[in-house]
Amino acid sequence: MRRVVPSLLIAGLLVGGGVVSCGTSSDSPAPSPTPETTASAPAATPIPADSLEKVAPADARAITDPADPQATLVLFTDYQCPYCAKMDTLIQQAKNDYGDSVRIVVRNYPLPKHQNAGTSARAVEAAAEQGKLEEMAAAVFEHQQDWKNQEDVEDLFVSYAGDLGLDTEQFRADYNSDAIKDRVARDLQDSQDLQLPGTPSLVLDNQVLMLDSMDYSAIQEQLDHALGS
Repeated sequence: MRRVVPSLLIAGLLVGGGVVSCGTSSDSPAPSPTPETTASAPAATPIPADSLEKVAPADARAITDPADPQATLVLFTDYQCPYCAKMDTLIQQAKNDYGDSVRIVVRNYPLPKHQNAGTSARAVEAAAEQGKLEEMAAAVFEHQQDWKNQEDVEDLFVSYAGDLGLDTEQFRADYNSDAIKDRVARDLQDSQDLQLPGTPSLVLDNQVLMLDSMDYSAIQEQLDHALGS
């Protein structure tokens, strides 16, 4: 979670002719949404009014939750997506820099093309039940190459839970529970209903962000604009 980020673009941006985000299907890249811009605002695509309730439900997982947030940033992530691993580092930096004023929410967007995207999301959600969402996210991202193509990953995720000092019996029960499976399924459905172009996707105050840079300063620009800084 604290690794150096060599490159990052959000869904649909191009580098050297290649899309560096995980698209929604195995045979198509993540499309670039149509931007809405002003002279002073970075590019963004507004969420339709009738879909706003799908962005951040009341029970969504918040990694920062100030009493009076000035803005809300929602990350839709896929734990098998390599670009989401890079985004995780930037979100942690944003948490450190803006945690007192920005509510940061993390939701699951397990792309169906990724074999273990759903199970890894369940692992993070199960750890969240014991207050270790970010720690488990860091673990699954760090070991992404170890589990992404495995047929049975439950015991491996349980081992990560043990390393984090979690109650592994409770973790396993939550991992297999209908409540966690339903939460992940709902997040996926909301992501699809919102027509998010791929992973990672960022929604700031109900606008899908379109970043034009590969580093943290792009997110800073968006957040500073939202906060009027």
